[in-house]
Amino acid sequence: MDHPLRLRNCHEALFNQFLHFDPMHLVVRSRGLSFVRETKFGVFTAQRRGDCRNICDEDSGLALSPERLEAVYLFSRGSGRPPVFELEFTGYGFGISIQPRETPRSLDLLHRIASSFGDKTVSGPELVGRGAGSWLDEWGHIEEGGVEESNMGTVSGTVAEGRISAQIRNSAFEAGIVINPAFEDRDGHVRRIAAAGGCDAIVIDDNILVVRGDRGDQAGPAQLHKVSERLLHPGATTR
Repeated sequence: MDHPLRLRNCHEALFNQFLHFDPMHLVVRSRGLSFVRETKFGVFTAQRRGDCRNICDEDSGLALSPERLEAVYLFSRGSGRPPVFELEFTGYGFGISIQPRETPRSLDLLHRIASSFGDKTVSGPELVGRGAGSWLDEWGHIEEGGVEESNMGTVSGTVAEGRISAQIRNSAFEAGIVINPAFEDRDGHVRRIAAAGGCDAIVIDDNILVVRGDRGDQAGPAQLHKVSERLLHPGATTR
């Protein structure tokens, strides 16, 4: 699979192929807050949330709005590397990436999905220019919007217990992560916080979204405030 492939938007039928993979990396991008975590996927089912119809997977905690889902691509990252699923949302951009492991089983499943759901090949450079394949802290491709739309995220931190919980909610999707942080790498106002022994990590822009105090209650971006500079738990290492 040398070129990116646009997949037919069959919604539940397409996303329910994910349950056949071994745990995959779920990347969720938001302006000022992004994260990656390893997760299994289960069955996506339709649920009504207010006036909106979402498809939700309880295993991964991922909820998607079919009405806002512009396209799903199998995005090729180069020779010898398996393609990843890049989800593009109307008025938002590439907010979610789902990345299989590099195993023979994954490659076989990817070829089956491409054969069953493939629509047409597309331009790789054009997708990259729109934000496909972006890193966690490459937020420039994400559409500007009000807090009620693409820029909304909620963060809670239980610093005393050494745990950080982050939730991203907007009109296109909803996803979250909970980690016990072991490492923190600061680059100016950007904090990269990672768990030990795995890929799970959060990237936070201090100027937009920061971890809140000790109680673990959730709040919107306007209500968050900075915590003092300190290790996130007694065993953490800052580098």
